[in-house]
Amino acid sequence: MTIQSNSTLFPALFISHGSPMMAIEESATKTFLNNLGNTLPTPKAIVVFSAHFDVNDNVVVTSGENPATIHDYYGFPEALYALNYSAPGAPKLAQKVVGLLSEGGIKSRLDANRGWDHGVWIPMKLIFSKANIPIVQISINSQLGPEAHYRLGQCLRVLREQDVLIVGSGGISHNLRELFTNRPDPDRAKKVELFTRWVCKTLHIGDIKSLFNYLDDAPYALFNHPTPEHLLPLFCILGSCTDSESIKRIHQSVESEVLALDAYLSD
Repeated sequence: MTIQSNSTLFPALFISHGSPMMAIEESATKTFLNNLGNTLPTPKAIVVFSAHFDVNDNVVVTSGENPATIHDYYGFPEALYALNYSAPGAPKLAQKVVGLLSEGGIKSRLDANRGWDHGVWIPMKLIFSKANIPIVQISINSQLGPEAHYRLGQCLRVLREQDVLIVGSGGISHNLRELFTNRPDPDRAKKVELFTRWVCKTLHIGDIKSLFNYLDDAPYALFNHPTPEHLLPLFCILGSCTDSESIKRIHQSVESEVLALDAYLSD
């Protein structure tokens, strides 16, 4: 069944992209992403905010016609470095994005040379395997807080009226130190569960103020996000939504006790 929006706006999506190994290993989240492309309406273009494009400066918008696939990870099997994703860029859409951000008082610049990091191309390869939908990537800034990223999404909300899919690619939890530690926290699974449950409930009731204040309001916020870059794309998606829309969880999964891979969609 195709997912339909309750408004004239194209759906907005947050996904947890997980480990790069998702591209070559079977998992519940890989299966979900593979099926997601068959349930979403087909967008004319895609705009992606990725946790791995973190720029402490003016916002950067990719504008190349054929952006390269960036293999921005280390120590993985050779098969991962052989993968590419050949979807085209969207230079005209990139220029429109810069214009919309400028209207919202946000400084940005085009970058025709920047390729797509794995937070973009791996999930897009799983969702839209034909690689025929143009993509623009927009940087985040982990030196700024949730409200700044919410404003980014607000500036681009109008694109959803033009059949553009806006995607936030990050992770509902992302504590790599805990993932690889030799001395795991005995309560780590519970800490992830309580945090992700809080996120789901707070999104469901639309409590944006508490979400902005997640570091103080959410249980074990710093345990789940020692650094904020994987959660910030969620606020871009929230900003792109109207007050009348709700945000529903469409996938829930946890790997290795601490890597929560939930996905959310506007409704």
